Amino acid sequence: MEHIFIINPSAGRGRAGKLIPLIQEALEGREYSYQIYTTQAAGDAERYVKEVCAKGDAVRFYVCGGDGSLHEAVNGARGYSNVEIGLFPVGTGNDFVRNFGKKEMFLDVLSQVQGDAFPCDAILLNDRYVVNMANIGFDCEVVVGANGWKKKPFIGGPAAYLLGILSEFAKPMGKRMSFRWEDGTTLTGKFLLCTLANGSFCGGGFCSSPKASLSDGLMDVGVVRMIPRRKFIGILPKYKAGTYLETKLAEEKVLYEKCSRLEIAAAEETNISIDGEIKQFTYLKAEMVPNAFRFIVPKEREEKK
Repeated sequence: MEHIFIINPSAGRGRAGKLIPLIQEALEGREYSYQIYTTQAAGDAERYVKEVCAKGDAVRFYVCGGDGSLHEAVNGARGYSNVEIGLFPVGTGNDFVRNFGKKEMFLDVLSQVQGDAFPCDAILLNDRYVVNMANIGFDCEVVVGANGWKKKPFIGGPAAYLLGILSEFAKPMGKRMSFRWEDGTTLTGKFLLCTLANGSFCGGGFCSSPKASLSDGLMDVGVVRMIPRRKFIGILPKYKAGTYLETKLAEEKVLYEKCSRLEIAAAEETNISIDGEIKQFTYLKAEMVPNAFRFIVPKEREEKK
């Protein structure tokens, strides 16, 4: 089996590129056949993965970047059964690997190549796989703001998200949308935010979908009605911790349920964050795809003494 490391040179302000000598040091002289590929532009990882998969050989890709880079690789491998995909989380949010516990083990080269691959679901959103989560409304606009903040000197991922949150509170909030579930149930109005989740985390560690599972064949849908700013600020710590569903405010303002299909229509063109990448929509059709891809979970190794 070929092991291919895909480096996104812009991820983490160049942190991905620093993995190259670590990969070479860990694998040189061992039995592993490996290559290193550096992406040239947005979309190049998806193109490259699709091109390699089409050859039909068994292959493992290790994406060295963020959730957006993983999104590209999984979509490039769509429809192929000869591929396994891992992630070195050196992006801004790195939310997908939070579903598996310790981030540190995902940064160890040998732990990655010795790890096992497990089937994971994905959300088919119109014609794209969502690997982790899609966000509309407040959460999405925070990502838009964070993307701007992280371009400034000395502002890293967590700080960029925090500044994005503070910026959003100064702007008009709420999106007019209509929802239609698979059983025909509908909901229309103005909403603070909506999440379509495969994994539990977004925004650099916010546990917005605490009941989500990557392998239950269902997406977790969270729809939050309009909440006064003061009350929303008060509930933010519990939103981050994943305990907000237990509050009285959530009982009144949050619709949270699991489903396999959902349609969403927006009153006007609206931003959506798909695995951290910003797109626009007026209509969405979301459908779960069980066992959509195989994700490599690193093998935990004993610490060196």
